[in-house]
Amino acid sequence: MSRPDIVVIGGGPAGAATAWHLATAGAAVVLVDDGRVPWRSVGQQLSSSALARLRVLGVADRLTAASTAVHEARSSWAGPEVDHRSSLLSPYGPPWAVDRAALDELLRGAAQDAGARLVRARVGAAARPDGRWDVVGADGVDRPVPVVVDATGAARAVSRGRLRWHAADRLRCTVWQARPADPGPQPWSLVEAAPDGWWYTAPSAAGERLTVLQVQDTADRAVSVPPPRTTARLAADPLPRPVARRAAMVGCAGPPWRSGLVAVGDAALCVDPLSSSGIRHALDLAAPAAAAAQGLLDGDREPAGVYERLVHAAFGRHLSDRQQFHAAATRYREAAFWSRRR
Repeated sequence: MSRPDIVVIGGGPAGAATAWHLATAGAAVVLVDDGRVPWRSVGQQLSSSALARLRVLGVADRLTAASTAVHEARSSWAGPEVDHRSSLLSPYGPPWAVDRAALDELLRGAAQDAGARLVRARVGAAARPDGRWDVVGADGVDRPVPVVVDATGAARAVSRGRLRWHAADRLRCTVWQARPADPGPQPWSLVEAAPDGWWYTAPSAAGERLTVLQVQDTADRAVSVPPPRTTARLAADPLPRPVARRAAMVGCAGPPWRSGLVAVGDAALCVDPLSSSGIRHALDLAAPAAAAAQGLLDGDREPAGVYERLVHAAFGRHLSDRQQFHAAATRYREAAFWSRRR
């Protein structure tokens, strides 16, 4: 491949899956990965409904072989009662605690197998007056590119300032890896409300430790004392040193494209970590995003309009579901975190 039609910047699930669909459709595509391991590689849960997408890409079996099934979801929102939801009720089976770095590598390999050229580099992209893009830093991309796909996550390294962004919320996330109090199998997750936010615990991909996630308002004082049920699940008191901290955006691009540019994944749609649906959205929307990029390459904007409607519909569903979860935390309805979101 000497002259790519489309450059996908960002080698996570959204970028790799979009590159796969483009390459499968016959586009000359370069996938750029900067080699950085995302913070989400600790404690990522994948909905079992996403496995159908991964089977199409040929990586589902290899991923689940290295992951831990989460057979029950427990939640404590309103008080001491705990809601138990078995994965037996799901037609898709249990969700999976996955190693995000391993998932990303599998998807990049699938994109390469489909014909995409993988470039490991940190690049910059500058729009030209003629609508094409100069991609600086990628080997072999020495000519202007007609279409760029921004798959750089919430950073929106390419589309920030070029695509309008509708922000709904901003949250602070802290992640720990801790030993469980019970050394036996821990094939269940727990979400527990607290006055200053909510806590999530679930088995890691290897199943030997628990991932602990705390979500707060960025305006609140940092607190690392888990609520009662989360504390009872953990062997360590206090918690060990966090392995990751970051802000999480909730929002979407509107529209997620313009001439010569398509945003995918978190660059197009960022959801609350509570939903565990970020990867699923990335995989579900990869095919229409690829169709949008191919359409822009061919001078056809209709696929981009279809993609825009799908992104905004997904965001609307997410906001509706999120409101229901927040409304369930009646015990803390007057606390600042919950009242701001009510």
